Amino acid sequence: MSQSPTLQDLYRAITPDLAGVESEIVGALHSETPEIAEMAACASGHGGKRMRPAMVLLVARAAGAAVPAHTRLAAVVEMIHLATLVHDDVIDDADLRRKRRTVKARWNRHDAVLLGDIIFARAIRLLASMSDERSMVTLTSALSTVCEGEILQNRRSHDPTLSEATYYRIIDAKTAELYARGCELAAWLANCDQGKVGAFGVFGRELGLAFQITDDVLDLVGDESEVGKSLGTDLVGGKMTLPLILLRQRLEDQPRGTFDRVITEGVVNEDDVFAIGDLLRRHQVLDDALTRARDHVNAGLSAVRAAVDDDAYAPLDALGGFVLSRTL
Repeated sequence: MSQSPTLQDLYRAITPDLAGVESEIVGALHSETPEIAEMAACASGHGGKRMRPAMVLLVARAAGAAVPAHTRLAAVVEMIHLATLVHDDVIDDADLRRKRRTVKARWNRHDAVLLGDIIFARAIRLLASMSDERSMVTLTSALSTVCEGEILQNRRSHDPTLSEATYYRIIDAKTAELYARGCELAAWLANCDQGKVGAFGVFGRELGLAFQITDDVLDLVGDESEVGKSLGTDLVGGKMTLPLILLRQRLEDQPRGTFDRVITEGVVNEDDVFAIGDLLRRHQVLDDALTRARDHVNAGLSAVRAAVDDDAYAPLDALGGFVLSRTL
């Protein structure tokens, strides 16, 4: 696996295509109403590194035949993601994302929810313009699955006994599903056979799982100025992520009781964040969680290794390396 590739290295071959994705998003979110246009521009700027459209485009090239439809597919996938970010920031009461104030923080919760709905609607309209039934069915189903995952996470919040199995059900639905379906459809639009379509779907799902696990680690111990979003939101929201699940398994009765209080009450002060961060490090939980993320990346790469030649495999390998190299 490539070590710490830069975005410039990773995206060099797809720079023109990514510019096309941006054009599609800008066009789809255009509004003659200044208030809506300003909010939409704010939300679009929260997409950050454009990982999901980049994966679609890189898979399209690896699959052997990038076509114009891939650009539109990548834009739809990213717009679905942007809408979920707007809604997530309302749910998490987050004020910062990508080093910028969130839509919720700049305006209000009510309008942020409605803007997320607008972005979803515009994404579906753009998807319909592709006139590809499989893409329509697959991505609308994925959107439903993402929302189901969010509901499951919300219903199981403030539960310190959450199992690893349930945690994986949540992140598979709310994060990995969109990665998987985007990569699967990229292979489909490149006219791959069903075996390759399935392999690329596995690749996307495994990298999506790895991405969420590393994101969960960053939420607990990242540098807010580097990560670019509010940290500690999982603790405040009482969300049991993989690092927290692994930590609880290793705590003795007394510290476990304190830990359970923090998760159950969801009232977290700065001292709580530092204390739990210290426990995570002392019990070597972070290394174990990141090892799990690395295992998922390796599983995804193994799924596609036999399906592509060396030149096509190299960017996918680099993408896996990037997922694991984000700043802690």
